[in-house]
Amino acid sequence: MKDLRGQARVTAFLRKSLAEGAQDILTLEAMARREALLGERQRITHAKPFKRAKYSLRIRSVRAGFGTKGCWRWELPSDRDGARQPVRAERCLPDDWVEGVERLNDYRPPTDVPPHRWRQFVSDCQSFLNSPENWAERAAELGWDARALFGCHRNYPLMHLGSAGLLWAVNGGKLLELHRDWAVIELPVNRSQRTFSRRDVAAEKVSLPWDRA
Repeated sequence: MKDLRGQARVTAFLRKSLAEGAQDILTLEAMARREALLGERQRITHAKPFKRAKYSLRIRSVRAGFGTKGCWRWELPSDRDGARQPVRAERCLPDDWVEGVERLNDYRPPTDVPPHRWRQFVSDCQSFLNSPENWAERAAELGWDARALFGCHRNYPLMHLGSAGLLWAVNGGKLLELHRDWAVIELPVNRSQRTFSRRDVAAEKVSLPWDRA
């Protein structure tokens, strides 16, 4: 019961703190410590109650600025007119997907992935988990595992796209359909559609991008 109350406090804190707009991570951490919701040495991106609340509220991670002057912000979802969308409190996502994608923000790109392509992949992963269409929940229900969605060659993902997961194929496009063994992606350039077939690749040939050494 104590854990449930603590989780509810964290969720309410984030909903209130982000109601007027995005907040950078350091500001949120300072606010959370003042509310005794976060330890002095804890990071908000590593604390499980905040991770759960982030995904239950569909909070997005957004990069503001570039280089050393840039920072990560959290913001609530909004519609095309900028109005905050109502959020649903219950979501069912595999913990390893949530925690893995969150860690990608701190990782350098693999050897053959340019920084802009890596940022696009991370953004596509975050959009997938936070989509209003509930793509991540549907994927879990249909039996897609982490490797089929996010998996890639450990060092050279772009040279081995034939064995890479669905999110590597999205590349700034839009997921239109998701089925047990295939998906349809709308490509960003000319809005043509591509069918992606789910790959059954041996575990030793594909790693998860957040498990790279």
